[in-house]
Amino acid sequence: MWRVEESVWELSTSPAWTHIDILKSSRPDINSVLLVHDPDYVEWVRNECSKGFHYVDPDTYVTEYTYEVALSFATTAMNAALDAVKTSIPWFILARPGGHHAGRRGPAMGAPTLGFCIFDYIAIAAKSLIDKGVRVMVIDFDAHHGNGTQEIFWDEPRVLHIDIHQRWIYPGTGNLDDVGGLNARGTKVNIPLYPGSNDSHYVYVINEVIEPARKIFNPKAILVFAGFDAHRDDRLTQLNTTEDLYSFIGHYLRELLESGLIKGLVSVLGGGYGRGMVKSLRSYVEGLVGTSKKPVIKPISPGDDIMQALTKVLDMLKETVNKLH
Repeated sequence: MWRVEESVWELSTSPAWTHIDILKSSRPDINSVLLVHDPDYVEWVRNECSKGFHYVDPDTYVTEYTYEVALSFATTAMNAALDAVKTSIPWFILARPGGHHAGRRGPAMGAPTLGFCIFDYIAIAAKSLIDKGVRVMVIDFDAHHGNGTQEIFWDEPRVLHIDIHQRWIYPGTGNLDDVGGLNARGTKVNIPLYPGSNDSHYVYVINEVIEPARKIFNPKAILVFAGFDAHRDDRLTQLNTTEDLYSFIGHYLRELLESGLIKGLVSVLGGGYGRGMVKSLRSYVEGLVGTSKKPVIKPISPGDDIMQALTKVLDMLKETVNKLH
């Protein structure tokens, strides 16, 4: 939690600060979590939290306050998404505990734990929008695969879920051939990068996969799971990105919003376990609000094997989108 507080302090020294309104999270509404989570799971979380501090699995702990706090952030994600498409004002939710590993009924896609997560805020935001007829694109650049989000929308063609992550680490999901269920093939785009991948590899993926996928899918809203644990200073991963990458991504998203190519943009804070998170979050927000210069980063392919597989996924996406019309 202290990394979040440190990140806010860092932001307060940035030119971006004058563009930011700090709001409290919403009052908890259980209907928000029931959009994507099974009622029995929600009740299990409530009961576990009533016991006070303890670990519910080897990674994930709860306290007497976790249920209310997580429920409040879930409600905030729902309300922010609905507001964002009405106003085109971007939101950034500094949520703790995290969310993208929480599946419909707990650990997702065979993962051994909840991975520090309780409720899936991105999935809740996405479901609130597709229920209103809004087509949604989720971009998850946390270094760990968003298995909970992917499980929830596995067979949902109205949610394009693009997940860039490090291969061979927790939760062990998100392979190139995980492309979605029968009704949603190609709408689940997994980009498992090799250890050591850097800014140039990510920019190549943005240019050659994410932007083409966006053009094919034509979403009205983009939801971002903004994890900064791919930074080279992070102790839990072996990726090699810098804060320049997150500035680049922030600028890319701002350009989409300002050009009218999307109507809504919501980011939810993901992982980050070192000083890299603090610097990267600041750079990302500065890019989002346009108070920094967009970095020039030379694209480099992450690997022929990855790009060949992803070309096939984009072809699947085209077929699925054609069926939606």
